[in-house]
Amino acid sequence: MTTIATETIREETRVLAFDLWDTLLDRESTLVPALGELLTAHGSEYDPEILLRRYLAMHFRDSMIDSLIPGPHTPFKEISRRALAYRLDQIGLDVPDEAVREVIRRWKELRPYPDVDDALARLGEEYQLVGLSNGDPDMLEAVRPNFESELDGVVSVAEAGAYKPHRASYDRCCERFDVAPHEVLFVTSHTFDLVGAKAIGMRGAFLNRHENPYGGWIHRPDLVVEDAGALADALC
Repeated sequence: MTTIATETIREETRVLAFDLWDTLLDRESTLVPALGELLTAHGSEYDPEILLRRYLAMHFRDSMIDSLIPGPHTPFKEISRRALAYRLDQIGLDVPDEAVREVIRRWKELRPYPDVDDALARLGEEYQLVGLSNGDPDMLEAVRPNFESELDGVVSVAEAGAYKPHRASYDRCCERFDVAPHEVLFVTSHTFDLVGAKAIGMRGAFLNRHENPYGGWIHRPDLVVEDAGALADALC
C-alpha cells in the first residue's frame, strides 16, 4: 500500500527516523521474563504477558496526560514506575519500590528484533539513521550499543518536553538534523506515532510486525512493511 510513490520517497528522504520501543527493540523478550520473576518472587500466578500489556497501556495513558497538562516533563522512567506500581497494586501485590525500579531498569537491556541489524546496515548506506523515542536520554544511550549498526543519532522527547504524538518531538528531530519534515521518513509499529509524524508533514512507514490493523485515521502510511528487512528492500 502506498500513498506516495516509493521512488519519490527514495529521492527525497534524507533521514530515517525510527521509533525504538517495539519497532526496532523487542520489549517482550526482556520485560516478560522480568515481570515473571517479579510475580513469582511475590507468590503470584498472574500471567506476565497480560501484566505487560496492562502496564504498557497505563504507561501510554499517563504519558499522554503528562503531555497535555501544564508543568515540567515527567521522565519516561518515572511514568513507567508509577504505571507498573499501579498495576501491581491493582492485582493485590505489595511490591517494594526498589523491585519495581529493577524492572524499569531492564528497558536499558532491550535487544533488536532478529530482522533489524542487517536491515540497518543496508539502510545506513543511503540514509541517516535516527532513533526518535519517548525514552529518556540515558535510556537511549544505553541501548545504542545493542545495535550492530551505529545510529547516526538519537532524539529523546525529553528535549522537546512532550511525548509523541505531540508535534514538538517530531519538530525537534527536524531541527537537530536540519531537514524539512518531508525529508524524514518516520518508521514505527504504532499507529499513534505515525499519525503524529504524518500530521506535521513527515512521510511515514508502518512497520507492521504484529499484523495489527492501522485504523481509520485520515493520516495514512506511505509504506506498509512487515519487518525491517522489507523496509530495506523497499528503500534500497
